[in-house]
Amino acid sequence: MATKKERNGLIFEKKTLVNSKTFHTPTMMLTYSFRDNNPRPWLKIPNCSVMTNAYDILQNGRLEKRVRDKGIHKELELKNEICVMDSGGFQFISRGEEEDIDPLRIIDLQNASKTDIAVGLDYPILQDFSPEKVNELTKKSLENIKLSTKYIRNGIEVMPVLHGTTQEEIKKYFVKVKKISDFKIWGIGGLVPQMKQSSTSHTRYFNIIDRVLEARKQLNSINEELLLHVFGVGSPLAGLLFLLAGADSIESISWIMNAKYFLVYQDKIGARKVSKQTTMCTTSVKWNEYNCSCPICSNEDLEEIERKMKLGGNEGFKNRAMHNAYVYQQILVEAKEAISEHRLTDFCKEKLGNHRFFKGILRYALEKVEKYD
Repeated sequence: MATKKERNGLIFEKKTLVNSKTFHTPTMMLTYSFRDNNPRPWLKIPNCSVMTNAYDILQNGRLEKRVRDKGIHKELELKNEICVMDSGGFQFISRGEEEDIDPLRIIDLQNASKTDIAVGLDYPILQDFSPEKVNELTKKSLENIKLSTKYIRNGIEVMPVLHGTTQEEIKKYFVKVKKISDFKIWGIGGLVPQMKQSSTSHTRYFNIIDRVLEARKQLNSINEELLLHVFGVGSPLAGLLFLLAGADSIESISWIMNAKYFLVYQDKIGARKVSKQTTMCTTSVKWNEYNCSCPICSNEDLEEIERKMKLGGNEGFKNRAMHNAYVYQQILVEAKEAISEHRLTDFCKEKLGNHRFFKGILRYALEKVEKYD
Protein backbone atom coordinates (compact mmCIF):
# COMPACT_ATOMS: atom_id res chain seq x y z
CA MET A 1 0.00 0.00 0.00
CA ALA A 2 1.30 3.46 -0.90
CA THR A 3 2.30 5.64 2.02
CA LYS A 4 0.69 9.00 2.74
CA LYS A 5 3.87 10.73 1.54
CA GLU A 6 3.86 8.79 -1.74
CA ARG A 7 0.22 9.73 -2.37
CA ASN A 8 0.33 13.43 -1.47
CA GLY A 9 3.94 14.47 -1.23
CA LEU A 10 4.62 16.64 1.82
CA ILE A 11 1.41 18.65 1.81
CA PHE A 12 -1.94 18.27 3.51
CA GLU A 13 -4.99 20.52 3.82
CA LYS A 14 -4.80 23.06 6.61
CA LYS A 15 -7.19 25.58 8.11
CA THR A 16 -5.30 28.33 9.90
CA LEU A 17 -6.83 31.25 11.77
CA VAL A 18 -5.40 34.45 10.28
CA ASN A 19 -6.63 37.85 11.46
CA SER A 20 -9.93 36.28 12.63
CA LYS A 21 -10.38 34.58 9.22
CA THR A 22 -9.92 30.96 8.22
CA PHE A 23 -7.09 30.60 5.73
CA HIS A 24 -7.78 27.35 3.87
CA THR A 25 -4.68 25.96 2.13
CA PRO A 26 -3.27 24.97 -0.29
CA THR A 27 -3.98 28.10 -2.30
CA MET A 28 -2.78 30.13 -5.24
CA MET A 29 -2.56 33.84 -4.42
CA LEU A 30 -3.05 36.24 -7.29
CA THR A 31 -0.52 39.07 -7.11
CA TYR A 32 -2.29 42.33 -7.89
CA SER A 33 -0.71 45.57 -9.06
CA PHE A 34 -2.75 48.76 -8.88
CA ARG A 35 -3.35 49.82 -12.46
CA ASP A 36 -6.62 51.34 -13.68
CA ASN A 37 -7.20 48.64 -16.29
CA ASN A 38 -6.22 45.62 -14.18
CA PRO A 39 -9.25 43.36 -13.56
CA ARG A 40 -10.17 42.06 -10.13
CA PRO A 41 -10.83 38.33 -10.61
CA TRP A 42 -12.07 37.77 -7.04
CA LEU A 43 -15.25 39.68 -7.92
CA LYS A 44 -16.23 36.79 -10.22
CA ILE A 45 -14.05 33.86 -9.13
CA PRO A 46 -14.59 32.54 -5.58
CA ASN A 47 -11.87 31.81 -3.01
CA CYS A 48 -9.11 33.98 -4.46
CA SER A 49 -6.37 35.01 -2.06
CA VAL A 50 -4.66 38.27 -3.01
CA MET A 51 -1.07 39.49 -2.72
CA THR A 52 -0.51 43.25 -2.82
CA ASN A 53 2.74 45.18 -2.59
CA ALA A 54 3.68 48.10 -0.36
CA TYR A 55 6.08 49.45 -2.99
CA ASP A 56 3.25 49.65 -5.52
CA ILE A 57 1.04 51.59 -3.09
CA LEU A 58 3.76 53.95 -1.90
CA GLN A 59 4.39 55.15 -5.47
CA ASN A 60 0.91 56.65 -5.67
CA GLY A 61 0.00 59.25 -3.05
CA ARG A 62 -3.74 59.16 -3.74
CA LEU A 63 -3.82 55.37 -3.64
CA GLU A 64 -1.83 55.33 -0.41
CA LYS A 65 -4.29 57.75 1.20
CA ARG A 66 -7.28 55.63 0.16
CA VAL A 67 -5.67 52.44 1.45
CA ARG A 68 -4.85 54.14 4.75
CA ASP A 69 -8.31 55.67 5.09
CA LYS A 70 -10.49 52.78 3.92
CA GLY A 71 -8.28 49.74 4.41
CA ILE A 72 -7.04 47.38 1.71
CA HIS A 73 -10.15 45.17 1.77
CA LYS A 74 -12.52 48.00 0.89
CA GLU A 75 -10.10 49.42 -1.65
CA LEU A 76 -10.02 46.07 -3.48
CA GLU A 77 -13.65 45.17 -2.76
CA LEU A 78 -12.55 42.03 -0.93
CA LYS A 79 -15.04 40.16 1.23
CA ASN A 80 -13.68 37.06 2.94
CA GLU A 81 -10.55 36.71 0.81
CA ILE A 82 -7.19 36.59 2.58
CA CYS A 83 -5.07 39.62 1.68
CA VAL A 84 -1.28 39.72 2.02
CA MET A 85 0.81 42.88 1.74
CA ASP A 86 4.36 42.23 0.56
CA SER A 87 7.00 44.65 1.81
CA GLY A 88 8.33 45.57 -1.65
CA GLY A 89 11.97 44.89 -0.79
CA PHE A 90 12.63 43.15 -4.09
CA GLN A 91 11.08 46.05 -6.04
CA PHE A 92 13.10 48.67 -4.14
CA ILE A 93 16.37 46.84 -4.82
CA SER A 94 15.50 46.05 -8.46
CA ARG A 95 14.99 49.75 -9.11
CA GLY A 96 18.11 50.84 -7.26
CA GLU A 97 16.12 52.46 -4.46
CA GLU A 98 17.48 50.38 -1.57
CA GLU A 99 18.61 53.44 0.38
CA ASP A 100 15.13 54.97 0.19
CA ILE A 101 13.47 52.17 2.16
CA ASP A 102 12.04 53.16 5.53
CA PRO A 103 10.96 49.93 7.29
CA LEU A 104 8.75 51.81 9.74
CA ARG A 105 6.88 53.56 6.91
CA ILE A 106 6.12 50.18 5.34
CA ILE A 107 5.00 48.77 8.69
CA ASP A 108 2.81 51.82 9.27
CA LEU A 109 1.17 51.29 5.86
CA GLN A 110 0.59 47.60 6.59
CA ASN A 111 -1.03 48.48 9.90
CA ALA A 112 -3.23 51.20 8.44
CA SER A 113 -4.30 48.96 5.55
CA LYS A 114 -5.53 46.27 7.98
CA THR A 115 -4.14 43.61 5.70
CA ASP A 116 -4.42 40.04 6.99
CA ILE A 117 -0.75 39.13 6.60
CA ALA A 118 2.18 41.57 6.57
CA VAL A 119 5.42 40.42 4.98
CA GLY A 120 8.53 41.57 6.81
CA LEU A 121 10.79 43.84 4.76
CA ASP A 122 13.30 41.46 3.22
CA TYR A 123 16.25 41.81 0.88
CA PRO A 124 16.68 39.08 -1.74
CA ILE A 125 19.98 37.21 -1.73
CA LEU A 126 21.10 36.40 -5.25
CA GLN A 127 23.65 33.82 -6.34
CA ASP A 128 26.17 36.38 -7.64
CA PHE A 129 26.29 38.39 -4.38
CA SER A 130 29.56 38.52 -2.48
CA PRO A 131 29.71 37.02 1.05
CA GLU A 132 29.94 40.56 2.41
CA LYS A 133 26.80 41.62 0.56
CA VAL A 134 24.95 38.52 1.73
CA ASN A 135 25.88 39.20 5.37
CA GLU A 136 24.83 42.85 5.08
CA LEU A 137 21.43 42.05 3.57
CA THR A 138 20.79 39.17 5.96
CA LYS A 139 21.44 41.42 8.93
CA LYS A 140 19.08 44.09 7.57
CA SER A 141 16.32 41.58 6.86
CA LEU A 142 16.53 40.08 10.34
CA GLU A 143 16.39 43.52 11.94
CA ASN A 144 13.30 44.32 9.88
CA ILE A 145 11.60 41.10 11.00
CA LYS A 146 12.22 42.20 14.58
CA LEU A 147 10.65 45.57 13.82
CA SER A 148 7.58 43.88 12.31
CA THR A 149 7.08 41.64 15.33
CA LYS A 150 7.36 44.69 17.58
CA TYR A 151 5.11 47.13 15.71
CA ILE A 152 2.63 45.18 13.56
CA ARG A 153 -0.77 45.27 15.30
CA ASN A 154 -4.54 44.99 14.62
CA GLY A 155 -4.36 41.18 14.70
CA ILE A 156 -2.25 41.12 11.52
CA GLU A 157 0.03 38.10 11.11
CA VAL A 158 3.69 38.72 10.33
CA MET A 159 5.30 36.60 7.62
CA PRO A 160 9.10 36.38 7.77
CA VAL A 161 10.83 35.43 4.52
CA LEU A 162 13.64 32.89 4.40
CA HIS A 163 16.48 33.59 2.01
CA GLY A 164 19.43 31.62 0.72
CA THR A 165 20.68 30.06 -2.50
CA THR A 166 21.37 26.63 -0.99
CA GLN A 167 19.69 24.29 1.48
CA GLU A 168 22.35 25.00 4.07
CA GLU A 169 21.80 28.76 3.78
CA ILE A 170 18.05 28.28 4.20
CA LYS A 171 18.65 26.22 7.34
CA LYS A 172 20.98 28.82 8.85
CA TYR A 173 18.54 31.64 8.04
CA PHE A 174 15.69 29.69 9.60
CA VAL A 175 17.62 29.20 12.86
CA LYS A 176 18.17 32.96 13.11
CA VAL A 177 14.52 33.86 12.39
CA LYS A 178 13.22 31.23 14.80
CA LYS A 179 14.98 33.05 17.64
CA ILE A 180 13.01 36.24 16.93
CA SER A 181 9.46 35.03 17.48
CA ASP A 182 6.83 32.39 16.72
CA PHE A 183 5.17 32.72 13.31
CA LYS A 184 2.16 30.94 11.79
CA ILE A 185 3.21 31.49 8.20
CA TRP A 186 6.70 31.63 6.72
CA GLY A 187 7.81 32.65 3.25
CA ILE A 188 10.66 31.56 1.04
CA GLY A 189 11.87 34.23 -1.35
CA GLY A 190 14.53 35.18 -3.87
CA LEU A 191 13.08 32.87 -6.52
CA VAL A 192 11.88 35.44 -9.06
CA PRO A 193 15.34 36.05 -10.65
CA GLN A 194 15.71 32.31 -11.20
CA MET A 195 12.20 32.02 -12.64
CA LYS A 196 12.99 34.83 -15.09
CA GLN A 197 16.06 33.05 -16.49
CA SER A 198 15.74 32.40 -20.20
CA SER A 199 17.61 29.12 -19.85
CA THR A 200 15.46 26.02 -20.16
CA SER A 201 17.77 24.13 -17.82
CA HIS A 202 16.06 22.01 -15.18
CA THR A 203 18.83 22.82 -12.72
CA ARG A 204 17.27 26.09 -11.56
CA TYR A 205 14.09 24.24 -10.60
CA PHE A 206 16.03 21.48 -8.86
CA ASN A 207 17.69 24.13 -6.70
CA ILE A 208 14.38 25.77 -5.80
CA ILE A 209 12.72 22.46 -4.96
CA ASP A 210 15.66 21.61 -2.68
CA ARG A 211 15.25 24.91 -0.85
CA VAL A 212 11.50 24.45 -0.43
CA LEU A 213 12.09 20.93 0.92
CA GLU A 214 14.61 22.28 3.42
CA ALA A 215 12.26 25.03 4.55
CA ARG A 216 9.47 22.48 5.00
CA LYS A 217 11.80 20.25 7.01
CA GLN A 218 12.73 23.09 9.34
CA LEU A 219 9.11 24.16 9.87
CA ASN A 220 8.08 20.57 10.58
CA SER A 221 10.73 20.44 13.28
CA ILE A 222 8.52 22.95 15.14
CA ASN A 223 5.02 22.07 14.00
CA GLU A 224 3.69 20.46 10.81
CA GLU A 225 0.71 22.85 10.87
CA LEU A 226 2.91 25.89 10.14
CA LEU A 227 2.31 27.38 6.69
CA LEU A 228 4.97 27.79 4.02
CA HIS A 229 4.45 30.35 1.25
CA VAL A 230 6.57 30.38 -1.93
CA PHE A 231 6.90 33.76 -3.64
CA GLY A 232 6.91 34.24 -7.42
CA VAL A 233 6.34 30.71 -8.71
CA GLY A 234 5.41 31.84 -12.23
CA SER A 235 2.85 29.31 -13.42
CA PRO A 236 0.42 27.06 -11.53
CA LEU A 237 1.97 23.99 -13.19
CA ALA A 238 5.31 24.90 -11.64
CA GLY A 239 3.42 25.57 -8.42
CA LEU A 240 2.27 21.95 -8.26
CA LEU A 241 5.92 20.91 -7.88
CA PHE A 242 6.27 23.16 -4.85
CA LEU A 243 3.08 21.78 -3.30
CA LEU A 244 4.60 18.31 -3.53
CA ALA A 245 7.68 19.69 -1.76
CA GLY A 246 5.58 21.01 1.13
CA ALA A 247 4.47 24.52 0.16
CA ASP A 248 1.00 25.47 1.39
CA SER A 249 0.63 28.71 -0.52
CA ILE A 250 2.05 29.96 -3.82
CA GLU A 251 1.60 33.21 -5.71
CA SER A 252 2.16 34.68 -9.13
CA ILE A 253 1.67 37.86 -11.10
CA SER A 254 2.06 36.07 -14.44
CA TRP A 255 -1.73 35.91 -14.89
CA ILE A 256 -1.51 39.67 -15.56
CA MET A 257 1.88 39.72 -17.31
CA ASN A 258 0.95 36.94 -19.71
CA ALA A 259 -2.26 38.76 -20.60
CA LYS A 260 -0.28 41.91 -21.37
CA TYR A 261 1.84 39.98 -23.87
CA PHE A 262 -1.12 38.28 -25.59
CA LEU A 263 -0.57 34.97 -23.82
CA VAL A 264 -3.34 32.76 -22.50
CA TYR A 265 -2.86 29.81 -20.18
CA GLN A 266 -3.91 26.30 -21.13
CA ASP A 267 -4.19 23.53 -18.58
CA LYS A 268 -1.46 20.85 -18.95
CA ILE A 269 0.21 23.00 -21.63
CA GLY A 270 1.13 26.40 -20.19
CA ALA A 271 1.16 29.93 -21.63
CA ARG A 272 0.57 30.15 -25.38
CA LYS A 273 0.32 33.14 -27.69
CA VAL A 274 -2.85 34.27 -29.45
CA SER A 275 -1.20 36.97 -31.53
CA LYS A 276 1.95 37.56 -33.54
CA GLN A 277 2.29 40.80 -31.57
CA THR A 278 4.22 38.96 -28.84
CA THR A 279 7.73 37.57 -28.85
CA MET A 280 7.39 36.17 -25.32
CA CYS A 281 6.36 32.74 -26.57
CA THR A 282 6.97 30.98 -29.87
CA THR A 283 4.09 28.50 -29.62
CA SER A 284 0.52 29.41 -30.50
CA VAL A 285 -2.60 28.34 -28.62
CA LYS A 286 -3.74 24.83 -29.44
CA TRP A 287 -7.30 25.76 -30.26
CA ASN A 288 -8.20 22.13 -31.01
CA GLU A 289 -7.36 21.35 -27.36
CA TYR A 290 -8.93 24.52 -25.92
CA ASN A 291 -11.56 23.85 -23.28
CA CYS A 292 -12.47 26.51 -20.73
CA SER A 293 -15.43 27.45 -18.57
CA CYS A 294 -14.07 30.75 -17.21
CA PRO A 295 -16.35 33.84 -17.07
CA ILE A 296 -14.93 35.01 -20.43
CA CYS A 297 -15.10 31.73 -22.35
CA SER A 298 -18.20 30.16 -20.82
CA ASN A 299 -21.13 29.60 -23.21
CA GLU A 300 -19.18 30.96 -26.18
CA ASP A 301 -18.24 29.07 -29.36
CA LEU A 302 -14.56 28.66 -30.18
CA GLU A 303 -14.59 31.32 -32.89
CA GLU A 304 -15.93 33.95 -30.47
CA ILE A 305 -13.46 32.91 -27.75
CA GLU A 306 -10.58 33.27 -30.19
CA ARG A 307 -11.84 36.71 -31.20
CA LYS A 308 -12.05 37.84 -27.55
CA MET A 309 -8.55 36.61 -26.76
CA LYS A 310 -6.98 38.28 -29.78
CA LEU A 311 -8.49 41.70 -29.10
CA GLY A 312 -6.05 44.55 -28.48
CA GLY A 313 -6.43 47.35 -25.94
CA ASN A 314 -7.92 47.11 -22.47
CA GLU A 315 -10.78 44.83 -23.50
CA GLY A 316 -8.54 42.11 -24.89
CA PHE A 317 -6.11 42.47 -21.98
CA LYS A 318 -8.90 42.04 -19.43
CA ASN A 319 -10.31 39.03 -21.28
CA ARG A 320 -6.95 37.26 -21.22
CA ALA A 321 -6.21 38.22 -17.62
CA MET A 322 -9.56 36.97 -16.34
CA HIS A 323 -9.16 33.74 -18.27
CA ASN A 324 -5.63 33.23 -16.90
CA ALA A 325 -6.72 33.93 -13.33
CA TYR A 326 -9.54 31.41 -13.61
CA VAL A 327 -7.29 28.65 -15.01
CA TYR A 328 -4.71 29.32 -12.27
CA GLN A 329 -7.37 29.03 -9.58
CA GLN A 330 -9.01 25.99 -11.15
CA ILE A 331 -5.77 24.02 -11.19
CA LEU A 332 -5.38 24.70 -7.46
CA VAL A 333 -9.01 23.77 -6.79
CA GLU A 334 -8.41 20.46 -8.51
CA ALA A 335 -5.15 19.98 -6.59
CA LYS A 336 -6.99 20.57 -3.31
CA GLU A 337 -9.54 17.93 -4.26
CA ALA A 338 -6.74 15.52 -5.13
CA ILE A 339 -5.09 16.12 -1.75
CA SER A 340 -8.34 15.42 0.10
CA GLU A 341 -8.61 12.15 -1.84
CA HIS A 342 -4.92 11.27 -1.20
CA ARG A 343 -3.93 11.28 -4.87
CA LEU A 344 -1.89 14.46 -5.39
CA THR A 345 1.08 12.58 -6.87
CA ASP A 346 -1.20 10.95 -9.44
CA PHE A 347 -2.75 14.35 -10.16
CA CYS A 348 0.69 15.89 -10.75
CA LYS A 349 1.62 13.02 -13.07
CA GLU A 350 -1.60 13.65 -15.00
CA LYS A 351 -0.87 17.39 -15.33
CA LEU A 352 2.92 17.28 -15.78
CA GLY A 353 3.85 13.72 -16.74
CA ASN A 354 3.74 14.43 -20.48
CA HIS A 355 4.79 18.10 -20.34
CA ARG A 356 7.88 18.60 -22.46
CA PHE A 357 9.60 20.72 -19.81
CA PHE A 358 8.11 19.85 -16.43
CA LYS A 359 8.05 16.06 -16.70
CA GLY A 360 11.77 15.79 -15.88
CA ILE A 361 11.43 18.18 -12.95
CA LEU A 362 8.43 16.20 -11.67
CA ARG A 363 10.55 13.05 -11.59
CA TYR A 364 13.19 14.90 -9.58
CA ALA A 365 10.60 16.27 -7.12
CA LEU A 366 9.01 12.85 -6.57
CA GLU A 367 12.40 11.22 -5.99
CA LYS A 368 13.35 13.91 -3.49
CA VAL A 369 10.03 13.66 -1.64
CA GLU A 370 10.36 9.88 -1.43
CA LYS A 371 13.79 10.26 0.23
CA TYR A 372 12.61 13.09 2.52
CA ASP A 373 13.20 12.38 6.18
